Amino acid sequence: MNEKKIAIIGSGTAGLIAALIIKSLFESYTVTVVSSSKKGIIGVGEGSTEHWRIFQDLVGIRADDMVKNADITHKYGIRYENWTNHTPDYFHSVGGTGLNVNTFFGSYAYALENELLLTNTFSWKGLVDDKIVDLGSDTHLGCNQYHFDTFKLNSFLTNIARSKKIVFIDDEVSDLKIDEDGYIESIYLNNNKKYLEADFFVDATGFNREILSKISDQTFIPYRKYLPCDKAIAFPTESDPSGRIRPYTRARALSNGWMWEIPTQMRRGNGYVFASDFCTVDQAIEEASKVHGFEVKPAKVIDFNSGYFKTTWKNNCVAVGLSAAFVEPLEATSISTTIQQVRILCSYLPTFSKEKTYGIKEYHRIMDSVMENILCMIALHYVSDRSDSEMWRAQQEAEKPELLQHLLEVWNVHSPEIHDVPSTGFELFAAAHLWHVAQGQGVLNKEVASIELDAYNSRKVIREDLSNMSKNLLKQKLVDHAEALAKTKNS
Repeated sequence: MNEKKIAIIGSGTAGLIAALIIKSLFESYTVTVVSSSKKGIIGVGEGSTEHWRIFQDLVGIRADDMVKNADITHKYGIRYENWTNHTPDYFHSVGGTGLNVNTFFGSYAYALENELLLTNTFSWKGLVDDKIVDLGSDTHLGCNQYHFDTFKLNSFLTNIARSKKIVFIDDEVSDLKIDEDGYIESIYLNNNKKYLEADFFVDATGFNREILSKISDQTFIPYRKYLPCDKAIAFPTESDPSGRIRPYTRARALSNGWMWEIPTQMRRGNGYVFASDFCTVDQAIEEASKVHGFEVKPAKVIDFNSGYFKTTWKNNCVAVGLSAAFVEPLEATSISTTIQQVRILCSYLPTFSKEKTYGIKEYHRIMDSVMENILCMIALHYVSDRSDSEMWRAQQEAEKPELLQHLLEVWNVHSPEIHDVPSTGFELFAAAHLWHVAQGQGVLNKEVASIELDAYNSRKVIREDLSNMSKNLLKQKLVDHAEALAKTKNS
């Protein structure tokens, strides 16, 4: 029997996701998580993408249990406010794609031609009123992405990990024992004063990159020339006094960046992500205070560099989460990237040895594509007609990532199609996602959509399809988001 020993250093969200996926897939493996209780986690409220459902299913996590024990709320997308002048309010919330012909998103093209916002057309009619689809006892299964209170999520995942016999050691790693080939043999536990041996090591120590940095080069691929923001202030606020809980994340563009609002059951996580080239921390606090109508007192000031490390798997050690990459949290990519990193790792882990290392090359090939995909999506949001501040004026002249520039050219000859987006199967964003943001940012060509609709002669069928879809959406039984959560919480 294959009984590898896996040591994971770090017990934040990334470390726990890694431990749970590995142990759930490979029950015979001994999985040990090492972290120090003296070190905190970056708890600012988090959101996920639909890849969370993959994690849920792999690990066997019930949505109702998350409602009761992790204070999750439903997330059906992101509401973008004031990112452009022409469309100051739009959603990235992928519903049905309607009627397609060949590779042509016919219904989306029809919506574009007729100036119908995609989410307003293809999703249920109560989203902005904080309604969710009532599926009775399965209501929470109707969602595949959520908002989290980071601390409660950490406690929830830790309990699941313990139930799966994942071992936790509260200690600090102060040394590595490395063999003549550069492979880690063991890590030194400072308080226990002994070495812990393992076959494979996962660095989930966050920005510190405490393990992999000792055996690998630190070449970093920065995104700063494409993305302006490099700082954030984070601050919690009480829940909405009205009792409403939005089933979506808010991303409000401000003068020097953008502000997030993530609703959990007991509070809201907020932050202002901004560009320090144009704004100081004090100025960011002043602007955030003006928006909120009270003096904001940041719980954290976070410095970050968007980008990723060129080498995230070296010999028998891989970095996941913030140890490997970070891009500003505009599309909630952090958790999902970790899930994809660990899933890819697991496809090579069973056979990995000193003699079988080709998987490392493949891992990096796939992750390069994943990161290019994320960069393209985030940079797309900064293609804007806003010119009311120095930061926004600078974006109109900023260099665009190669893939984004390519797509903008392609979308001038046809509206977005599936094959436009390079895919290894692990990228976070596909054509339907890009459709929503590209429409909101005003980079799609209505004339192109009209020519395609003429050529396919599909307007009549699409109109009938959309009419039937609209009738079905109106028939859906809806329930107030906060009421649905409270009912489950109290059951």
